[in-house]
Amino acid sequence: MPKLELFRHLVAIAASDGEFSESEVQMLAVRANQWNITQRQFEDIVSEIQSGHVNLTLPARMDERVELLKNMMHMMAIDGELAEEEKKMCAMASARMGFTSEQFDQILDELLKDMT
Repeated sequence: MPKLELFRHLVAIAASDGEFSESEVQMLAVRANQWNITQRQFEDIVSEIQSGHVNLTLPARMDERVELLKNMMHMMAIDGELAEEEKKMCAMASARMGFTSEQFDQILDELLKDMT
């Protein structure tokens, strides 16, 4: 999955609770830097997400799906609060990518363990 598309998903999950926390903005900035996303691309994606006119695509390969889900979960948990809207969005994306609820829970548990 192209990094720009992955970044779009991260912005969507960060914005899903109606606000960007400082830790979410910091994580987005780090990812943008790591993935060579320009300031203009960053701003365009944020505007796109905030306007509600976004079309998120899901990766075809399973390893890319796992990477996407882990990044989305990390964004969801980065501010220390698991907002209901963020959890719903992650769960919906997980289901659309073909993960079972057990796989979702396992990936989340592994990620939370790695974050501590």
